[in-house]
Amino acid sequence: MAKLCVIRNINAAHGKHIHGHTFKIEVHFHGKLINNMVENLDFHEIELQIDGVISKLDKTYLDDFIKPRATIENIAIYILKELTHISALYSVVVYEGSDKYVEVFKEEVK
Repeated sequence: MAKLCVIRNINAAHGKHIHGHTFKIEVHFHGKLINNMVENLDFHEIELQIDGVISKLDKTYLDDFIKPRATIENIAIYILKELTHISALYSVVVYEGSDKYVEVFKEEVK
């Protein structure tokens, strides 16, 4: 079994009292290691898909996209739902600043 992770950062605002953060986002995949690659994953294609989702959130007011509130849990769920078609998707981790984060697993999101 092998794990692959793509890490991106966004700058965005959220909350009732609008305030901004740098959010670090990790998108985790796992699968069998076949021919020195994670099974069924084209790294270039995955990065394009992740960047497509992340670019929609960067430099925005997140509560416009993520309902009912743009908590770090709901940000992770939003990203998971956008990428759920990727079979090897495992989890999404969202950091708010450097002192708190959440990891949400694909199997938890319906």
